[in-house]
Amino acid sequence: MKKILKLYLIADYLYFDEKFYDKIEMAIKGGVTAVQFRFKGIDDGPAYKVARRIKDICKGNGIAFFINNRPDFALLLDADGVHVGQDDLPVLEVKRIAYGKIVGVSVGNDEEYKRIKDTPFDYLSFGSVFGTPTKSDAGEPIGLENLRKLVQLSGDVPKIAIGGITEENANSVMKTGVCGIAVSSAIMKSPNPCDAAKRLREIVEEGLRI
Repeated sequence: MKKILKLYLIADYLYFDEKFYDKIEMAIKGGVTAVQFRFKGIDDGPAYKVARRIKDICKGNGIAFFINNRPDFALLLDADGVHVGQDDLPVLEVKRIAYGKIVGVSVGNDEEYKRIKDTPFDYLSFGSVFGTPTKSDAGEPIGLENLRKLVQLSGDVPKIAIGGITEENANSVMKTGVCGIAVSSAIMKSPNPCDAAKRLREIVEEGLRI
């Protein structure tokens, strides 16, 4: 599990353009270990077509593919997993619908962790660590110190950090004890997603060695 969470790309429909799929492929070549398709505000038909294309890219490259918040999409596409937030379907229900799939859940503070700690999730995503342009509803950034506290509170559970993570701050994030980072704009807005992913992956690997 921890291996596929090292460098987790959020392929947000917010960044969809004519180079969207190329960017994902380049990011995978650079070292991305999993891709999650996140989409808000678009109809299911167009979203499904995009998700299917991303799934094919991931499968062709041997990379884990996740769907945000939609266990039905995960089943239809035979995705590897589903990621849910605090206000989405409960983890237990997602596990029942998407039986056998990996389920991750977002946590932003210790109260949120306490609410879900006894549910059958497979990994946690802590954040938003820093301010992020990708999610307007991410809330106030939790910062590195609160991230470190959540890492300690959750024990040996696989966990990643998300939100505003860049090449400049990824090293400090890894020092908190997470097993990986989730990024979106740091790769999807980069002029060279392959190089951006490569540099981020190197930072993650270095952090895991320490």
